[in-house]
Amino acid sequence: MDTFLALVVSGAVTGAIYSLVASGLTLSYAATGIFNFSYGAVAFSAAYLYYIFHTGLNWPIVPAGVLVILVYAPLLGILLDVAVFKPLARANESAKIMATVGLFLAIPALTEWICDGIIDIFHVDIPTSATVLQVGFPAGLGPVPEDTWHIPPHIPITSNSLVVLIAAAVCAVGLWFLLRRTPLGLQMRAVVDRDSLARIRGVNDVRTSRSAWIVGTILAALAGVVAAPILGSISTTGYLTVTIVAAAAAVVGRLRSIPLTFVGGLGLGVIQDLVAGYVKVNISGFADSVPIVVLIIALLAMARDRSRRGGTTADEAPPRDYLSLLPVWRRAGPWVLATIFLICYVLFLANSFWAGTIVQGLSLSIIFLSFVVVTGMGGMVSLAQATFATMSGLTTGLLITQYNVPLFLAMLIALVIAGLVGLLVALPALRLGGLPLALATLALALIGDNVLFQWNWLDNNTSGWTMPRPVIGPVNLTSNKTMAIVLLVLCGLIMVVIRNLKRSSWGRGIAAVRSSEMAASTSGVAPLRIKLGLFAISAVIAGLGGICYVTFQASASNTATPAIDSLLWLATVVLFGIRRPAAAVLAGIVSASAPVIIGSGFHWWSWVPSWLSWNGTQSTEIPLILFGLGAVGLARDPYGFLSHTSNQNHERRMRRAARRAAAAGQPVGAATASALSSSVITAEDAAISAEVERHGTELISAGALRVSSGPLDETPGMLSIEGLRVSYGDVEVLHGIDLSVATGKITGLFGVNGSGKSTLCSAISGLVPSSSGSIILDGVDITRMPAYRRVGQGVIVAPESRGVFPGLTVEENLLLRLDAEHRDEVYKRFPQLKERHRLPAGSLSGGEQQMLALAPVLVQPPKVVIADEPTLGLAPLVVAQVLDVFRELRDLGTTILLVEEKIRDVLTVADRAAFIELGHIVWSGERADLNDEQLVGAYFGAKL
Repeated sequence: MDTFLALVVSGAVTGAIYSLVASGLTLSYAATGIFNFSYGAVAFSAAYLYYIFHTGLNWPIVPAGVLVILVYAPLLGILLDVAVFKPLARANESAKIMATVGLFLAIPALTEWICDGIIDIFHVDIPTSATVLQVGFPAGLGPVPEDTWHIPPHIPITSNSLVVLIAAAVCAVGLWFLLRRTPLGLQMRAVVDRDSLARIRGVNDVRTSRSAWIVGTILAALAGVVAAPILGSISTTGYLTVTIVAAAAAVVGRLRSIPLTFVGGLGLGVIQDLVAGYVKVNISGFADSVPIVVLIIALLAMARDRSRRGGTTADEAPPRDYLSLLPVWRRAGPWVLATIFLICYVLFLANSFWAGTIVQGLSLSIIFLSFVVVTGMGGMVSLAQATFATMSGLTTGLLITQYNVPLFLAMLIALVIAGLVGLLVALPALRLGGLPLALATLALALIGDNVLFQWNWLDNNTSGWTMPRPVIGPVNLTSNKTMAIVLLVLCGLIMVVIRNLKRSSWGRGIAAVRSSEMAASTSGVAPLRIKLGLFAISAVIAGLGGICYVTFQASASNTATPAIDSLLWLATVVLFGIRRPAAAVLAGIVSASAPVIIGSGFHWWSWVPSWLSWNGTQSTEIPLILFGLGAVGLARDPYGFLSHTSNQNHERRMRRAARRAAAAGQPVGAATASALSSSVITAEDAAISAEVERHGTELISAGALRVSSGPLDETPGMLSIEGLRVSYGDVEVLHGIDLSVATGKITGLFGVNGSGKSTLCSAISGLVPSSSGSIILDGVDITRMPAYRRVGQGVIVAPESRGVFPGLTVEENLLLRLDAEHRDEVYKRFPQLKERHRLPAGSLSGGEQQMLALAPVLVQPPKVVIADEPTLGLAPLVVAQVLDVFRELRDLGTTILLVEEKIRDVLTVADRAAFIELGHIVWSGERADLNDEQLVGAYFGAKL
């Protein structure tokens, strides 16, 4: 019994560390939507600095702790939010992972480099990084030496353990209160639930994001300081391990619930110690894998996306490929020249060492190409590619050495096994997506490292297998130069396969599944087959790269490509461009050569001036810092720096073309217009304008529309839009919109799909910036005003997809906008909302959701309401109720713009009407000037 209690207590202490870290992970994800893999780096940095101040400079616990936890950590949180996390808020999942992994590498390196630099410059007598990283059992927030007590009967507990338990419990309670009982916490959850809706409901997403990262870094710093004496050292590896295990506890709490996360962390620690103490299994790494198994089970059981999937599409649109506008020779020319240079360098200039470095880089390039398939094409973040590489390398070595299987047959069998393992890893992809899928693949990869690859029969008793370099006729791969050329050809063949795959019917199916699985299924595409196929293909490519890698190393072992390398590899490919095969090849070469160049420098021939040479640096921190800076740069362009470069080149070409066109007095094309001036009327715009004017003339001639004899607007409306132009990239969607929304009246804006209605609503709300023109609200220009501030000016927008937060309860939706008195008014007016006030808003019917969105404006009428297709998908009875709400609002003095495609019902309440077509206002006027019968036949036809 004493042994059991001792294991429970020690497990609870370890679990408290997991809980503390997991609570911070949950806060950052629940408040910002970013899973912070760099959490362990912040904890390391804080522990390192605390050791410097407390032990190195002999500061007392309180000032050292306050400086690190309450001063350094918040400032770091603000810096990271401004430089990295805020720009990444709406980036894809792989870009977020890349940035946080880059920070995990850069923050510890920067901490060590800066501290060592200060010591060198000022000759301060404090420990250097070499000393700090070797220290055992550093001090925490408890007394030194630590006190020890005994819990009956004879269970010891130290002061450091007690500090960890108290810190975890206090932080869990505080975080729960913050997220569930404060307006700031509610706003944080609203931003994550629907970012754009939160902004047009008056939530300052900049403030919520910054607050979340400040609190998160404080928690990370606290975790780093109190955990250091328990972990026994200050090391990045230890804090990364804690972060990964804590991820299991965060998933148990569904990445939202702080209490469940706290309990999950404690449970993980206790279970892990009990398994290690009682379960005697002759499987290496079994006890360490218990939290990883829990993570997989929690992901499959709890993290499944149960939201409604029909009618949804991927948020991430592919970046525009500006290179497609160039002729083939311009696109291919730089890469052809680079390939020729690489071949010449390998064959004629490089020595055996540098040729070997190129071989290593090309082997990595093959592995990196597997990310292009599964993540770049499929949109699924896999962190198991290193596992496929290790599996193939070990299998090939085993078959050759133990069973005398010929090399190429052994490689074929190994690749088949890698494909089968890829199918196994793909199973979570059938139920998961985004971050849960990434965590699941990482968990499976860690189990492979900790358990499968530790089996003696597979790893030759940890000695690994000797890998011979083959001789294929005249091709002798024992030469690094020959092997480099062969691998370069192999990379080219894989790139051709990927290119053909993209252009095939299968590639179109992949794009369809990535955009919308439901729509793809109804179109005859099988998402199951697509996902399994992508993982299998990527596993085979990664396995081939792994075989090449261990062949170059002449040895295959379980340490050749550890699972954690997948994080760094994915980050590297994303940094160069996850969608571009050529970028993946370049990333592999740079990954192998950059550390060598930084370490040894570069030296030229004797006739080259010596100042062009560089002796390099032996600092191990510099490469990591440079990679972290790359992560910061990626925050500005999540599609990689090659894509960013092509965008900049395109903009320069457009500016030059615009200047030439202006100098020659020629019409400026649509693409060059944005580079010259947003107010330039392009030739394409003029053609569209002429077509719209012709159509409007036909409608007037047909009697569908009548031109009033008197002035339409003697006074400006409450909302006036003047010359508004809005573009998405080079494509202009709204072409100089002029529209006046009459004060205290209902104005109906009608148009078919694609006419620009929703874009106009987004521009008025502030979600989409305008390139020119103005939006005037009650005499105040709000054109450049942030979306959340427009709400304070009296503009409420009801978006097309229901203006509710599906992840928040009905009560919380109302709490964002109303005080208790006004909420009671809503419940009296809509009793069905009162009955469902504790339910998530996403579980309501379409009519109830629309009522929930509109109810607050009834009890607190704003100046202006913009409703984008409020009757979409509603039953006729519900439509009538919604229109009654708008009538009531009008009677209360609210100015209303109703935006619809089908107009029959809306015309019964509209005082004025306007028609939009291809980004132009065709006609606007009084409701009395419309001939409904002629309008149906001449303008809308069967669309009514």
